[in-house]
Amino acid sequence: MTKIVKGGNLPVPGQVWRIAVVRRAAGDGVPEVDASALLLDADGRVRGDGDLVFYNQPAHTSGAVRLLGQVRDEEQRVADWLE
Repeated sequence: MTKIVKGGNLPVPGQVWRIAVVRRAAGDGVPEVDASALLLDADGRVRGDGDLVFYNQPAHTSGAVRLLGQVRDEEQRVADWLE
């Protein structure tokens, strides 16, 4: 399993990936977190608002990236899934 550190970047090869952003459930001083993805062009730039995938725009128009939703487990962890 590959882990990305906070603020880190990782090139993604052209295969299907499922990425989980896992954290403790919000409450008692734990902030709410929203997972998102930025799609970059060959120059490493975002072309526009459509290249951001997040809760209010859960899929890129190309279908290349989508936010699958949030899952909570019995251990008070939350995972947002991107594919």
